[in-house]
Amino acid sequence: MFHSMSRSVGAILCLAATVTLAAESPSSDSDTKKKEPPPRISSNVNVHSPAALTIKEARELSFAAGRILKHVAQARHAIDEKKTDVAVSHIDQGLKLITIIDSLLPHTNVKTEIKSGNLVYNDDDDVTPRYLTIFDELERRDMISPIVQAKKQAEQTVPPNKEKDSAATKAHPALGITHADVVYSAAKLDIQLARTMLNRAKRDLNDNESDAADHALMTLQSRGVLFVLEEIDLPLEEVADNLKLAETELKEGKVEEAKAALNLAADDLKRYEKLVGEKRGCEVNALQEEIDKLTVELSKGNLSDADRQKHVSRISQWWHKATNWMKGTKPQ
Repeated sequence: MFHSMSRSVGAILCLAATVTLAAESPSSDSDTKKKEPPPRISSNVNVHSPAALTIKEARELSFAAGRILKHVAQARHAIDEKKTDVAVSHIDQGLKLITIIDSLLPHTNVKTEIKSGNLVYNDDDDVTPRYLTIFDELERRDMISPIVQAKKQAEQTVPPNKEKDSAATKAHPALGITHADVVYSAAKLDIQLARTMLNRAKRDLNDNESDAADHALMTLQSRGVLFVLEEIDLPLEEVADNLKLAETELKEGKVEEAKAALNLAADDLKRYEKLVGEKRGCEVNALQEEIDKLTVELSKGNLSDADRQKHVSRISQWWHKATNWMKGTKPQ
């Protein structure tokens, strides 16, 4: 029994020694890993955005942007006719519109903080949209045509030398061009550049530097307006133009002229049909067939006033359909 107790005591002592050694053994691998040092640099950005504009407000701002371009074109025309006071008046109108736009544009506040040790960088930005989509449904051509002309002119005109008379070499702007030259689906105005160039033009006119003022306004037109070009719109706009022409000619009893315009519209529809998907293509083809049928009917002659008015109404409906295609969703 004594030997049995001795063996039990020995086992206990062995176990105790084992536990003691285990307690003194190194800790697990996860405990031995070094703690990562804190980051040497950190940043934080807080963005506070105001409520978005309503659809109506955005539309009105776009309309105001279009009016700015109207006054720019009129100011350039006044400069060309040596009417400095009239030019300044139009420039002031443009600046007033910019002030109105600035008061309504949403201002986004961006606060930035960057830290590195005891060094701290802070910045507070007030961000507003720089570009406004131009909308002017009633005066779209009159407004855009001078812009397209100015872009062409800017490619051929060098900035005037204020110390010399550059009138002999200056290319004067034309306020109207054919709509065939206007190929765009959207136009955007750079409000910041518009403000800068209008103020510069006003200052130049006050200094009797009409050439420099005109160049500032041309810069606004050529660099301050961005066109979003889209090939698919070109034949469709020509369809609408020729349909409107056919409607006008037929109203005045000019049947042959109306037929010629309808034939052009049908040709433009064929071009447009090649650019669109199957669904829109079927609609385009149907309209083309209707136009062809009317052209054949007009060729018979001896139209009564009632028939002529009926055909004029049909052409007007086709014109609305074509313009709705331009304003509507992309073809599928």
